[in-house]
Amino acid sequence: MNISRILISMLTLVSSTLFIIKDTSAVTGRHPTGVNVNSNGISTVLITFHNLDTNEVPVDAFWCGDVTSSGVVVGANPCVAGTLLGHLPKQFDLARITGDGSVIPETDLPPTLIKSKLKSNKNNQNLAPRNLTDVMSIPTAVIRRAYQQAQTGASSEFFYVRQFVNNGVNTFVTVTCRMGGGGARTPLAITNVDLNFNNNTSRKAITLIKQGETLNSFSAKVNFTGAGLLKGRWEIVMPGDVEPTRFDLLSEASLPAEERLLQKRYRLVSRFQKFLSPTGQTVIQGPDPKSLPSLEKGAYRILLRIEASGDKESSTDTLAGILNSGGVAGFPMPTLRYFVGKTDAYQSKIYPPLSLLLPHNKQTLSSEQVQFSWFELQDDKDTSVYKIEFYQATGDKKLLASALKKPGESSYKPTKKIMAKLKQPFLWRVIAMNKEGKTLSTSQLRLLQISDE
Repeated sequence: MNISRILISMLTLVSSTLFIIKDTSAVTGRHPTGVNVNSNGISTVLITFHNLDTNEVPVDAFWCGDVTSSGVVVGANPCVAGTLLGHLPKQFDLARITGDGSVIPETDLPPTLIKSKLKSNKNNQNLAPRNLTDVMSIPTAVIRRAYQQAQTGASSEFFYVRQFVNNGVNTFVTVTCRMGGGGARTPLAITNVDLNFNNNTSRKAITLIKQGETLNSFSAKVNFTGAGLLKGRWEIVMPGDVEPTRFDLLSEASLPAEERLLQKRYRLVSRFQKFLSPTGQTVIQGPDPKSLPSLEKGAYRILLRIEASGDKESSTDTLAGILNSGGVAGFPMPTLRYFVGKTDAYQSKIYPPLSLLLPHNKQTLSSEQVQFSWFELQDDKDTSVYKIEFYQATGDKKLLASALKKPGESSYKPTKKIMAKLKQPFLWRVIAMNKEGKTLSTSQLRLLQISDE
């Protein structure tokens, strides 16, 4: 009798578990289901995964040379053993869940977006399907492995696989990647941008100009796949403006529809649009440098904003409409910085470090032998005074004493009062200063010990 009850309980538990698994909804599909990618470099495609369950979240993304089953696969990983090509790097993962207030990753979005999403989904009333908007950026290493496998006789197709988890149930969704030349039948995507002043051999962290001075002309060298109309604008961040975040610097086509209007806007300088033939490279000339402000002192930042354009190969179906995604990019756009300051700040001279003469480092002298000497800055009319500083050699290395000497007097004999403060051992150095008290050059620290008398 007890055995029968146990069997009945076990059957009930198993049946209820099977019912739960069967009833657990999962992602239903994706668009596009297959894409043409560049076999000679990076490719980027916007993909929408449809109808995620409330508790369903993405946990991994990778590429495989072959799969046991394509489409939506529940349970077992469809990637054929030995054909894994690589995982999506974390810095390229721009996936975002839309439709219920969940965002991945949350740190990249402004607080106003999160609040508006939560408000719009009050009482679980979703106005749009719960989708995952994913930017598939295929690294060169993955393309190279797929190409090498194709050279050995394998299929030229490989697969992008997104893994989802819902209450412990794994779902794998595949997207077919077909290798090609990156031409007109490939999605219009930006793979690299080099923003710099024309004729510069190296990119400066910041460019300094005087008030009222005009910047040099600049441009953006753009690598891309596909063909079509590239649209965008040049904006400038003024001194005192809120700095743009990583979210603000993404191309518009890399974002879901409801997030595209939430990127911060700045002062508009000019707009551009250029039809790109499938050559893979182009140059976007910057606006007229005379249109860039330089009267107000402070730090400025020039922004390249890429707008979404209509491109048949880049469009994705969200189940709530077709989303134009021409100009998608898997990285934030680079910026140019310049600083407007005074003339003397712009032409400030760089001085070499001061050289010390005597005493030598780690020397031991008697009080009578102590006399400090150094080499003055050569051909310098800006130095107003030399300052000799003495510090503790141990502990918090606090300043014990200091003295001043005029240029031309490149030695100093400490007074008895100062010598009394120099407990052994101690550190010393010399600083060159101008008439405003600004440090022009500093020597290294040397250690000195006074012998017992």
